[in-house]
Amino acid sequence: MKRIKAKNFVAKLLESILVIGYILFEELIWDVFAKPIFQYIKSLVVLDSLKKIFLKMNRHLLLTVFIVILAITEAMGFLSGFCFINGYILTGMGVYACKIPIAAFTFWLFDLTKDKLMTFNWLKTSYNYIMGVIEKFINSSIHISIKTQISTIRTKIKSLVIEYFGEDGFIVSVKSHYLVFKPYILNLLKR
Repeated sequence: MKRIKAKNFVAKLLESILVIGYILFEELIWDVFAKPIFQYIKSLVVLDSLKKIFLKMNRHLLLTVFIVILAITEAMGFLSGFCFINGYILTGMGVYACKIPIAAFTFWLFDLTKDKLMTFNWLKTSYNYIMGVIEKFINSSIHISIKTQISTIRTKIKSLVIEYFGEDGFIVSVKSHYLVFKPYILNLLKR
């Protein structure tokens, strides 16, 4: 009985760690950095000529290009993790920062050529499997619970910021205080 409880505890703990990691990735990396870059890349007029090239490209060549870019992106992710583990935090952050635009380009390429890439049955099967796992993960009770708690905390923080710093927020409050106190401080420094 104790072994079953211990196994359940370890399973729930691992699931919680995975969910928290996924939420942090989604909230910080994707929403803050990658998604805006992805939207920016989609809007670039410069890419119109590339769009035409990719859409006309032979499906095998397209798959090769996609896999090479995806492999580079994943290699950069592993390299940044390796740097972090070995204590090279700034280097790891730099590599990961460089990875984000390449990953956004990869998303753009996949989004653009999805119909042609999905003609490969193994890729379509893999894609559907991964999306199914992500869907189960997102709909799990622990993910929903943690996401709800994060949303509640975020709402409380926003209400505290509004309560203490007004509708405009902390930065505007600091700037207004700076402008009020600046003449007095300059006056004191002149003496």
